[in-house]
Amino acid sequence: MGNSKTPSKTSNKAPQGKQRMISSFFAPKQSPAKTSTDNTPATPTIKKTKPDEEKENKAADEEENDREQDSLPRTRRRAAQKRVLEDVEEDADQATDDDDYYSKPGTTGMAKKKLRRSPEPVASPESGKEQKEEKRKKTSNFLTPTVTSRTKKPADSGRTLKYLYNPFADAMDMDDEPADPTTRKRREKLHEKFVQKLGKSGSILEVRGVEVEEEATEQDAEEPEDDEPGPIAKRFGGSVKGKAPAKGGKKLTPLERQVVEIKRKNPDALLVVEVGYKFRFFGEDARIASQVLSIMCIPGKMRFDEHPSEAHLDKFASASIPTHRLHVHVKRLVTAGYKVGVVRQVETAALKAAGDNKNAPFDRKLTNLYTKGTYIDDVDGLDGDLAAGAGSGGAAGTGFMLCITEKPGGGTGTDEKAHVGIVAVQPATGDVIYDEFDDGFMRSEIETRLLHIAPCEFLIVGELTKATEKLVSHLAGSTTTVFGDQIRIERVEREKDAKTLAPSHVSKFYADKLKSADSPEAAEANRLLDIVMNLPDLVTICLSALITHLSSYGLEHIFDLTKYFKSFSARSHMLLNGNTLSSLEIYRNQTDFSTKGSLFWTLDRTKTKFGKRQLRKWVGRPLLDKERLEERIEAVEEIKRGKSSKLERLRELLSKISYDLEKGLIRIYYGKCSRPELLSILQTLNRIANTFPPVDQPEDAGFKSKILNEALANLPRIKEDVEAYLDVFNHTQAAKDDKYDFFKDGEKYEAINEHKMGIAGVEGDLEEHLKEVAAILKRKVVYVSVSGIEYLIEVPNEKNALKSVPPNWAKMSGTRKVSRFHTPEVTKLLREREQHKESLAAECNRAYSRFLAEISTKYQEFRDCVQSLATLDCLNSLAAVANQPGYVKPEFTEEPCIEVHEGRHPMVEQLLLDAYVPNDIRLSSDAQRAMIITGPNMGGKSSFVRQVALIAIMAQVGSYVPATSARIGMLDAVFTRMGAFDNMMAGESTFMVELNETSDILKQATHRSLVILDELGRGTSTHDGVAIANAVLDYVITELKSMCLFVTHYPLLAQFGERYPENAMNAHMKFEEANDGTENITFLYQIGEGVAHRSYGLNVARLAGLPQRCIEVAAIKSSQLEKVLKERQTTKWAKTILKAADQTDTEFDPLQLLAGIENL
Repeated sequence: MGNSKTPSKTSNKAPQGKQRMISSFFAPKQSPAKTSTDNTPATPTIKKTKPDEEKENKAADEEENDREQDSLPRTRRRAAQKRVLEDVEEDADQATDDDDYYSKPGTTGMAKKKLRRSPEPVASPESGKEQKEEKRKKTSNFLTPTVTSRTKKPADSGRTLKYLYNPFADAMDMDDEPADPTTRKRREKLHEKFVQKLGKSGSILEVRGVEVEEEATEQDAEEPEDDEPGPIAKRFGGSVKGKAPAKGGKKLTPLERQVVEIKRKNPDALLVVEVGYKFRFFGEDARIASQVLSIMCIPGKMRFDEHPSEAHLDKFASASIPTHRLHVHVKRLVTAGYKVGVVRQVETAALKAAGDNKNAPFDRKLTNLYTKGTYIDDVDGLDGDLAAGAGSGGAAGTGFMLCITEKPGGGTGTDEKAHVGIVAVQPATGDVIYDEFDDGFMRSEIETRLLHIAPCEFLIVGELTKATEKLVSHLAGSTTTVFGDQIRIERVEREKDAKTLAPSHVSKFYADKLKSADSPEAAEANRLLDIVMNLPDLVTICLSALITHLSSYGLEHIFDLTKYFKSFSARSHMLLNGNTLSSLEIYRNQTDFSTKGSLFWTLDRTKTKFGKRQLRKWVGRPLLDKERLEERIEAVEEIKRGKSSKLERLRELLSKISYDLEKGLIRIYYGKCSRPELLSILQTLNRIANTFPPVDQPEDAGFKSKILNEALANLPRIKEDVEAYLDVFNHTQAAKDDKYDFFKDGEKYEAINEHKMGIAGVEGDLEEHLKEVAAILKRKVVYVSVSGIEYLIEVPNEKNALKSVPPNWAKMSGTRKVSRFHTPEVTKLLREREQHKESLAAECNRAYSRFLAEISTKYQEFRDCVQSLATLDCLNSLAAVANQPGYVKPEFTEEPCIEVHEGRHPMVEQLLLDAYVPNDIRLSSDAQRAMIITGPNMGGKSSFVRQVALIAIMAQVGSYVPATSARIGMLDAVFTRMGAFDNMMAGESTFMVELNETSDILKQATHRSLVILDELGRGTSTHDGVAIANAVLDYVITELKSMCLFVTHYPLLAQFGERYPENAMNAHMKFEEANDGTENITFLYQIGEGVAHRSYGLNVARLAGLPQRCIEVAAIKSSQLEKVLKERQTTKWAKTILKAADQTDTEFDPLQLLAGIENL
């Protein structure tokens, strides 16, 4: 590949704030002007370069970023040339990847920088015509050198390129185009002979030491045949390891070969590649990054498979970001739903130069993979609104990755069943939730679990049934569910014999840990194995898939913490299904799907992030155990009423904790915690451990509440461990992220001390060498540091002084008054010091990793302490809610009942500026268990039934409730059927969805359940709707015996109050009707006994702003229809009575009949 085809690289040393114009990558570089040496002080002679080195230097000059040309002094560039020429003989492939040869800013690695200018002045083109030709050749996208080299760059200087004929050029210079066709043909023949001469024995290229490349088939014949590539390899053109491209294609640089090889293995990942001191995107990845991150994309090849459509392009499209902004941009890409891979240089410049592969490109490997569910490299993670969905940051905030698999359970149509297994893991905290269950046609069980867990990523094992696939796809892609934005979905194949292979894989995973465990840990490892081997079959398959999947992210160790394995189906909590979560606005409101206006928002007064996560779990899973519930609410009451110094210290402690300890501890466990983070975590834990004095027994903590005593007693137990770890390292250095002086005890880390002593020895030698320099210069000298370059020797620009400078000294920089040099000995010692520094850095990192591993052995103790503090935070939050005016402590009973006096809607009360109208409710499974509620539209019926359900849920969470008194039985579930919507994804109408949900409720409800049915039957004709509502209500009252609130506009359902006077009652929302003959009414928002025979829909139409003409016509039609219905009803009853009169022998009185009809 010719020099003009070398991909442009952006200098790492340039200021990062500046951006190059795209046009600058295509503009030809001007040849450097001849430098006059008349007025230049005498400087050491620079060794002549070989011809191939000269060409490499010129290539580097064309590739180098313009910003670096401006920022680097010419004297430093000359000195850097000399050092490179003396130290290494660079490979041509290496020259194409110039970013690989930059050393760290501020170090002597400056000497490793590639040549910017040839040491010998480069001759300018001889004429304007030659300049024009050179410019045309450089800017053409189709110029391909005929002769290339296997190991060296082609020697296509300006002289040879001038004579290369390009038949595809867009335009030729008029000066070069002969008018005579004969002359043109003669020139073409001369050109062909010249090109042939270039490749023969004795040719110009051979004289210059450049090998001529033969046919590619001859080279390929010497290479062993590869196995048949897999689907991914085929997609990327098969194996790309070092193979020459197809004939006529452009040869890839070493860096590009590395990128293509890594991309072949990770085709679904967006790669961020470390190149020097920046990170770069290539090909299609660069285009995506440019769109998401709003950064510049340099045009080039988009594909990685050498497609013929891009044969005219000689480099990949690219975009770059600064090193220190890596995780900022990675977070943005991950939040956008991409899988991001970070490719790093795994060797350093100094160690590479000292090794055997100094002429090879930097070794790069994929070191990190990130997705929404696996991003833990920032303690803040992707947190946002923890209670809401991903649209508000909630799903990302919960951070669960959910694996699901299923098998058909028989049945067809509406009788279809499915057997489902799930495992949800939260890498940021270590929590694992699993479940195996049967689900019906509506997949309501799956929906309930997905809405509770709110995963940010799905891993689907094998094929799902059609109904499940539609549900998962709908929830993952919807912006109006608890998820809030599109969720990443990955799929893996399910083996045919997965039922056998999965347990074997899982047992091997834990058995390996058992072998590596020490004797104290062996018992724990055995316990882990026992737990996982007793998991259900489908759960085990999901667990095996997750272990394999998370291994590529380095997060498989999360499954070591089986203490945090929890079953979703463990019936220790009230069941709130997906409809209930949505209808009652438990986590999000139904207006803009944010947290504000939800039940969680009402109860959330937490101070810590881990406390907020704990409260979210409490709200979604109210307790069923009466004893535990009473313990929790007694703790809330004690905090509410207590004014002790201990409670003041607790509130002060909670208010000062800004660090997310749960996530910080798991980062220590993964070995990904930085030194400043470690200091913050341990100092925070130390503050927690020292807030309260240690006690022998929880009862000694000083509170009446059992929960408070146990939580407070757990905090000081970590004190000794935390203080011991804090004593190991220097806090000041840890805050600065200083790895070199991090540890206090030098004797414990001998390898670190050895490298430090090596550096000290080199610096001592440098000081000794200063005496030799002084003797040579015959003057007193000291080392100076300029622009990050150390140990410079300054010599005045005086004739006598410069004469004393030996010719082998390298001039690094200078001013008008002084010149600055490095002696060969200084260069050698600085190189040796740099090797010691990098070896020291590596050893410090290894020692730090071992230290983190030591701390992680105490992970569960520290996590238990944080969990106790989270419990205290939640209790303090509920106590703050209880302190609001009008809140009362509920009374709990084993009898299924709800008795609330002057209850209020907890969210509406806080959002409305006006006072909320309270209402009473009394329901009991053994007595009056159903209430049929009628009333005008917008009269408050739906708000009333929601209020009853929310008060019951709040009570079983352990909170005070908005009422003057409340007596709550232990409800096992709250079911709701509210609102009207269709399911286009499943091809279901509004009425079908309504009946399917009702069917699920009737199958699951018990006599301890609260069932809310809002306007059931309105999706069909009046007769069918009344019939269905009648049948369902009768089934709930007589069969299920559940407590039920039935909202309807069907007055005919009022008969239930007469049919079941002990179990059902009629109620309506009160209102006052105007006396002016219009339908104007005033809503009173109070519940009262009796039936409302009219819905006053015209009043709602007026409030909605319908045209007055429409309202008047509607009023007329309404009156007419009402009159017709009354006449029909009267006629029907009259016929019935007359028929009965004909069949009786008694005397018939027509006046009595008329009076009876009028009464009807």
